[in-house]
Amino acid sequence: MPSANGVVDFFLHPTFNLLTTSVTNPTGIFNPLTGNVVLTPSVGISASFGFVWAVSSAPPRAGVTLGALPTYEDRVFDLVVTHTLGSGLVVVTDRFSTHESNGLFFWSHALPDAALFSVFPNFELAVEWVIGV
Repeated sequence: MPSANGVVDFFLHPTFNLLTTSVTNPTGIFNPLTGNVVLTPSVGISASFGFVWAVSSAPPRAGVTLGALPTYEDRVFDLVVTHTLGSGLVVVTDRFSTHESNGLFFWSHALPDAALFSVFPNFELAVEWVIGV
C-alpha cells in the first residue's frame, strides 16, 4: 500500500537539486553575523529548510588545519534552534557547534521560531537561507 511518508519527507527535506541559497528571499539576512545574533520568522527562518554558512573573517590566532576546507582549532559558532509548543512553552530542538569554515545545516523540525547564533570573538560569518527553487 502506498505511503504518504515519502511525500511528507520530500517537502520537509527536498533533494539537493531542488534547493538553492538566498539572502533576499524570503527575507534578507544582515551579513556578516558577529557576536550573539537571533534569527526569527521576521528574517525568513520559517520559510527556509536551513542555512549555509561560510567564515568571512577569522582571527589569525584561531589556528587552522589545512586541507580542501579549513577546520579551525577554535570553535566558530554555536547554534540553538527553538520551537514554541501550543501551550506557549519554548523548547530547544537543535544544538550545533562547529569548527568548520563552511557548511550546510538543515532544521530537524520544520518552521522553527528562532535560531540563536553565538559567533565566537573575532569570527564573522556569511549566512544564507536554504530555500526551494
